[in-house]
Amino acid sequence: MMQFNTVAFLIAYAVFLVIYAFCPERWRRYLMLAGSVAFVAVNSWQAALFALLFTAVNYLLGLCVARTAFRKAALGCAAAVNVIALATFKQLGVPMLGLSYYLFAFIAYLADVARGTIAAETDPVRFATFTFFFPKYIQGPITRYGELSGQIDRPKYSLANIQLGLTYFILGFAMKILLSDKLHVMWSEGYYALTTIGYDAISTKLAWLGAVDTSLQIFIDWQAYTFMAMGIAGTLGYKLPQNFNYPYIARTVSDYYRRWHMTLTRWFTDYVYIPLGGSREGLLRTIVNVLLVWLLTSLWHGSGLAPKYLLWGVAFGAAVIADSRWNRRINGRSLDPDSGRRPTIAGLLLGHIWLILMLPVTVAVLWKPASGLNFILWGMTVGCCAVLERLWKTFVVQRFRIGKRLEEMGPIGKVWKVFVSILAHLWVLIPIIVSWVMFTIRDVDQLAIYLGRLFPAPGKSAGVDPTDFARYWKLVGPAIIAGVILCFPLPETIIRRIGKSRIGSWVLSVLLAALFWYSVYVLTQHGSDPMGYAAF
Repeated sequence: MMQFNTVAFLIAYAVFLVIYAFCPERWRRYLMLAGSVAFVAVNSWQAALFALLFTAVNYLLGLCVARTAFRKAALGCAAAVNVIALATFKQLGVPMLGLSYYLFAFIAYLADVARGTIAAETDPVRFATFTFFFPKYIQGPITRYGELSGQIDRPKYSLANIQLGLTYFILGFAMKILLSDKLHVMWSEGYYALTTIGYDAISTKLAWLGAVDTSLQIFIDWQAYTFMAMGIAGTLGYKLPQNFNYPYIARTVSDYYRRWHMTLTRWFTDYVYIPLGGSREGLLRTIVNVLLVWLLTSLWHGSGLAPKYLLWGVAFGAAVIADSRWNRRINGRSLDPDSGRRPTIAGLLLGHIWLILMLPVTVAVLWKPASGLNFILWGMTVGCCAVLERLWKTFVVQRFRIGKRLEEMGPIGKVWKVFVSILAHLWVLIPIIVSWVMFTIRDVDQLAIYLGRLFPAPGKSAGVDPTDFARYWKLVGPAIIAGVILCFPLPETIIRRIGKSRIGSWVLSVLLAALFWYSVYVLTQHGSDPMGYAAF
């Protein structure tokens, strides 16, 4: 596959940039379409044919939705065509490059047309360019039609945008080649893979190093692709939406997922949950809405209809709904800080204990070695954290108002704020790191062994090499340090500020050029792993 992290793509991209620069402005949109179709066809001619078919179908569906008097019904039928297509390919286990990304974009387009937010596209060339737009085709970001269609005819092609685009592309390219691939050696099938040693023979220190390693690797791999996609689009005069907002500096689990894969979260919120009524139209509608969101999530993550994902979604969708209703009945308006009533301890425990008990019940039902169970456990961990966050907010913050009282005590309040801030970040990082281990290790028995190394029982260290951490730290330590730094916006801020001055801009260009050619050298010597999310 000719992904962004291949020599073949670098050569093709360089040639395309030269042709694009000398192409008359009025012909650039046709060149963009031709180049994008060629990119997809080189990767998979079958994917190109299916993308062309779905483009033609959705182009006609958009016109039908716009011209009918029964827009909601037409939208439902049109969206169903795309959902059924996605479900069919997933169930048959047929990998189709970029399928879910452009089908989700089509559903959003049809919804916007039905709402009257945008007009139905009448130019088939512009619509096809949106579909095949190669910077976002393989892994997104999931772009709304209104965000890109206006740029197709008049892209903002300038030296400033070219420079900014190349900056982002080089940063993403280096992150993938020098960091993500380096971190992946602990979880690959090579000599240094932890599976080669055996999880039962690694120390607790190495187990935590591996957990941090896979958490950083997954994030950097995703962020690297996003940077490259934004960079490529920028050099051609286009702007793509942001997809990540430094999720590892979040202070709550909910905030973490608002920052992670932002365009997917936005899509589910704006085009599934809210349009169906959210939680505003009664219990039955809320249940249907929640289960539909989880159905589509399972289709996106799974390789089939994934009944285990659906069962988990049913269980937790019902749990979240009943949790809200049960607490409203027990505590009345006491959860409202302006009601003047405080929640009782008994009410809080009764309102949440069954939800927490849902975790082991679901585990008991689903605890079988199977593909996809790791995603279930991963989600259950995050769900449990969300419940505990709600308990903390409701019981401690609203009932005792400790934070407000300490803030009134001057210096002690400032110390309290710092303490709570540090504690909040640790609260997010530790569960998230452990959850990524659950996502990475697909075999349940092996996962249990690894978790046993993360949280060892007394005396369970037989067969462990006490020097393994030092050896692996030499291997991946520098990459982990660099990865941690990239979890903060500081590097991007520094680059932006340096680039404002003429001298700084030249210095930055030299450094980026050196980083790029060193990354190319490493790529030619060692190759590169495929992008992780291309399979979806």
